[in-house]
Amino acid sequence: MLKAVSIAGIEEQGVPFKKESIALEEAAKTVSIGNLTWIECVVDDIVNETPKILEKLDIQMDPKVLLSGYVSAYEDLGDTLGIMLPFIVTGDSRTQTSPVLIFMKKDLILTIHDDYGGKITKLYNYSNSLMRKLPKEPEQWADRQTILLFRLMDEVSETNFSSLRIIVEQAEQLEIDLAGSRQTERDIGFEISNMKRSLLTFLNAVWATHDTVRNVKFGDPDMLTDDDDILEKFEVILGRLDRQIQMAENVMDIISTGVTIIQTETSNKLTKLIVWLTVAATAVLVPNTVATIFGIPDLEISWSWIAPILIISTLISAIVTYRWTKQFSVNPFGSKKFKNLRKRFRTK
Repeated sequence: MLKAVSIAGIEEQGVPFKKESIALEEAAKTVSIGNLTWIECVVDDIVNETPKILEKLDIQMDPKVLLSGYVSAYEDLGDTLGIMLPFIVTGDSRTQTSPVLIFMKKDLILTIHDDYGGKITKLYNYSNSLMRKLPKEPEQWADRQTILLFRLMDEVSETNFSSLRIIVEQAEQLEIDLAGSRQTERDIGFEISNMKRSLLTFLNAVWATHDTVRNVKFGDPDMLTDDDDILEKFEVILGRLDRQIQMAENVMDIISTGVTIIQTETSNKLTKLIVWLTVAATAVLVPNTVATIFGIPDLEISWSWIAPILIISTLISAIVTYRWTKQFSVNPFGSKKFKNLRKRFRTK
């Protein structure tokens, strides 16, 4: 179902306009040569609704070409340019991507997305101020389309970056819970696996976006400008994406380190338990052996000697065993390793 249609653009004499919550037929009538029009569509089913929208707007492109791509896609048909970018959506237990489709013809930009693409809708709310900054002359149609496309792609990139912050916060909270005094029963391996899966989803989406932005800049599509100064704006997005990739890889290394620490701490706690069991067993074993000797028939020894010997042998065996096994004792959860891990997260 087509949930909402809004338009914005530049009329004659360079006057910006905006109309919200209109019918798609009315939006189609607004499109005219010489005036830039941005049509913003929110749907509940991108696969089924996109062909209907393209048909009414006379855009000759099969959306399956874009939707069949892996996370993102780029298709240039000369007079029509199609782009698919991923929105990264992070929930409580998993991270997924949702596509936003961008179609371009001369003096027309069409964006289609579901409710997850709310950031594009927020950008539309500032469309009047955005349109005022675009070139107004009719012969500069390619320049203004390119600048608007850059702004749309930049918004997607910035929105996705906030997903990395959410993943880092989840990792910090897990570390705090593990290091805290109040620990509850939980599947640590499952939670860390979800975090790593979320990071991989984020990295795949950012790499795919990076490839699409490069295709837009260096693909030389007819619907975009040839002005090098304007095209250089896409280098800003590429630079941001490079930093996002680097930060995500660093977070991946930190989480991997956390897994190693958890495994080490668990192993250390088991070792500590074994140490104390060894002390207890040895403390019982030695006096038990001495008592067995004293229990030999016809061995006449006074209880005034047996009792002190048993007590002294028990103490000596416990002390010696403890001193020898003390080298294996370790700190429980909440050690300096976790504090260092917390500092590494906070520096990000």
